[in-house]
Amino acid sequence: MVEKKDIEKLIVQNKKSNLKAHWNDSFFYNTTKYSGEIKPNELLIWRSSNFLRSVYPIFHLTFDQNGKLNGIKTEKNPYHKLLNKITIGVLTVFVSGLFLSTDLKTAIIGTIGIILIITLLSLVLGKSKKYETKLITDELKEAIENIELLNNSEIINRPKSKLKKEKVKEWTVRKVLTRLLLYPFCFFALYLFVQMILNPDPNHIRQRPYGIVGVIFIGVYLITDIIIILKNLIKK
Repeated sequence: MVEKKDIEKLIVQNKKSNLKAHWNDSFFYNTTKYSGEIKPNELLIWRSSNFLRSVYPIFHLTFDQNGKLNGIKTEKNPYHKLLNKITIGVLTVFVSGLFLSTDLKTAIIGTIGIILIITLLSLVLGKSKKYETKLITDELKEAIENIELLNNSEIINRPKSKLKKEKVKEWTVRKVLTRLLLYPFCFFALYLFVQMILNPDPNHIRQRPYGIVGVIFIGVYLITDIIIILKNLIKK
């Protein structure tokens, strides 16, 4: 097993895992391998990446009484948690403003559009987040495995195990059902947003900008998803 004192050597920047530290690492794009906080029986290790600028995970490594590694889990960093709260707050205020400043029909359509856009963004960004989180996780596991190989002469000649690479399947039941539900909504929402652009209500001057934003976000989701499907078909 790997000892705590050996993994501590991976930490280049030793600092507290707090909101200020993670805000700086996100804002200034810190890819140091690794930043971390050293505690008596645990280590908190993290680094940002090309895409995971603010939503990178913190690796929580725990150790037994003898300083041997006995577990690794991931958790959201404090800045990511704050962003989630701010996003929920902004959306709540925005939707409330729609119902207070517009008629019921426009408010309901706008709310449905917002929910749809957030859902699509979550799907698109979630794929990228999952992919890069896996890369960072595999990278840390490989670094720990290298330490174990160096510290154990009896296994030094053993070939290094290869991390299993998951095959991303685009035609699972869940993904097919998701597409069957989302695609009709996307095309219906596109129709509504196009109407908001071409025939905006003169009493609601913001309809055209909202329509443009809606078309962009839905278009990004559809194009991205179709490209992913085509890439998988070409590979096969």
